[in-house]
Amino acid sequence: MIRFLVKAGLFYIIWQVVYDLIIYPDGRLDQFLATSVAILAKNGLALFGWDINAWDRLLVIDGYRGVVVLNECNALTLMSLYSGFIVAFQGPNKKRIIYILSGIGIIFILNVIRIMAFSLATVYFQHYWDIFHEFSSFIFFYPVILGIWYQWTLLSEESTQSQSEFSVA
Repeated sequence: MIRFLVKAGLFYIIWQVVYDLIIYPDGRLDQFLATSVAILAKNGLALFGWDINAWDRLLVIDGYRGVVVLNECNALTLMSLYSGFIVAFQGPNKKRIIYILSGIGIIFILNVIRIMAFSLATVYFQHYWDIFHEFSSFIFFYPVILGIWYQWTLLSEESTQSQSEFSVA
């Protein structure tokens, strides 16, 4: 447990330094994620017949308030925290890479769905938009991420048990 906490703490510190000193000042990764999410959310809603426009990070359903995808809403920090848990917790390295990449992809897709929901909330739940925004992570991200993390702990436990079985024989 101590080893996990140390690795997770180091991962978080390194991530925060790299983000604050390199990624954030450069701005390209945040911009890419925000605009990609906005464009995909626009296209997703357009598939369902919504008359929606996207300009850079801004989504607007005609006649309603717009939704802006800020850096804090592009899910990059969540992707990092998710990855940090997988890196810090024991397990097989090949599967670790698969879990990290697939988890980041899942988080990205969930964020697109979340931004689509924000746009629809401007139509159907305008008075409750702030509450919806505040609690959306609990709805869209946390159950899925906790489920993937749980699967990772089971996988790493299986791998540890199988390695100890081989070493005993």
